[in-house]
Amino acid sequence: MNTYYEILGLEPGASQLDIKKAYFKMIRRHSPESDPEQFQKIREAYEQLKSAADEPEGPVFPPFSEPFAEKMMEQIANYRRTGDSVRYRDIAQEAWKLFPSDIQFLYHLVLAQRKCGNTGKAVKNAELLASMDPQNKWFQRELAVSYMERGFTQKAYWACEKAYELGCRDLDFVLMYAAECEEYGEDARGRQILTEVVHREKRWTKEEIPELLAAYYSLLEMTEYDKETNFSEIIDELCRTVEKYSLYMDDFIKELSMVIYHHCQDDRSPEEFGKIGELLSAIRKAVRTEEKEVWVETVESEFYFQQIDKDPQYSDTIKRLYEACFYLDDLPPQIQRFAILDCRLCMIEEREEILMQEESLRNRFPAFWEQIRTYVEELKNEEQIPLLKEKLLKIYRRREPDISGGYYYEKYPQERVRSRGIVISDGTSEQPYVRTGKKIGRNDPCPCGSGKKYKQCCMNKKA
Repeated sequence: MNTYYEILGLEPGASQLDIKKAYFKMIRRHSPESDPEQFQKIREAYEQLKSAADEPEGPVFPPFSEPFAEKMMEQIANYRRTGDSVRYRDIAQEAWKLFPSDIQFLYHLVLAQRKCGNTGKAVKNAELLASMDPQNKWFQRELAVSYMERGFTQKAYWACEKAYELGCRDLDFVLMYAAECEEYGEDARGRQILTEVVHREKRWTKEEIPELLAAYYSLLEMTEYDKETNFSEIIDELCRTVEKYSLYMDDFIKELSMVIYHHCQDDRSPEEFGKIGELLSAIRKAVRTEEKEVWVETVESEFYFQQIDKDPQYSDTIKRLYEACFYLDDLPPQIQRFAILDCRLCMIEEREEILMQEESLRNRFPAFWEQIRTYVEELKNEEQIPLLKEKLLKIYRRREPDISGGYYYEKYPQERVRSRGIVISDGTSEQPYVRTGKKIGRNDPCPCGSGKKYKQCCMNKKA
């Protein structure tokens, strides 16, 4: 199945609206005349990925003119059902020639020609079909689709508009129409028809949920460039939908989580972040499986990080510490430990600033607070700070040469100088003297070679 997504240039799990957008974009690039083989692959991928949950009822036709015509329709229905597009097209074409008064054969000929990539012929026959009954919404619908597949954007838009005015409202068509509005530059119209979808007073079936969610996703995308589309209102309505249909939502947790992931990275007001948080809470309540729980936890971490990262009241050290706690799990453990150690040393240097952020962190980010609570509590004991710093520095000096990217030395370069030796003043120079060699420990072997410990040998002599 992933191959079909790849053909359309999509990630697995793409929404129905994204599938339609990609399909119409690809067939404009690979027309049946210039690249018939690729066109057939694109068409097959679209047919396989397209949701059939909201399959339109279709037009109602008068009785057949002759019994043999009805027999030919049975053959047509069989070839369509089994996916034999060529025979479906050929028998429909033959039937239309034999029984020109039975308009249903022309209708099926249009569908079959599109399936076979004969988009030019499909357009001509769809125009004929629509002209024979201009008030038939299903004929106008097929004319719009035929124009789209042929790449006639302007004609497709106006054919969609007419089909919509005639009452064509199935979800598959509405999403297709919205995509064409975007292609044609009629964003306001696209917003209007998608809003009508999400405001419908009806009980949605489980099979309809994917395309209903696709309408919400498209409206949220519009908020990025359409000031008339209210982000908070759409999120509110999506929350209510997730809560109302929570029994169905476990199947769509990944798609819903990606909505959180995508939109929390934009510049959002505190109110909008609050609405995203409400949606995240509704999604979490809808989770039914452990696999989906992992998805939500991952997106939840990103949501909280974006809040911290975009809030000026939190210091760079706190932001880096959040990353170290939640974003380095895939790296070797020693790297994560070093990153946390790096931030802890910075916290000591910025003690007063960090303590001022304590209450806000505890109230707004409880999961993160549990991770760093011990570190912050240690900062409150002012008398123990020098000992704590020296303890952490010993570990840091040992690990830092083997792990690049430390922030502490970069921000506090004087500590890098100290790490090279103990600063000693000779009493005559204003510049400190830095010991070049490693300091000899009390229990180290004496450098004189006696075999004794330094404290039992030359240490006292030097003193």
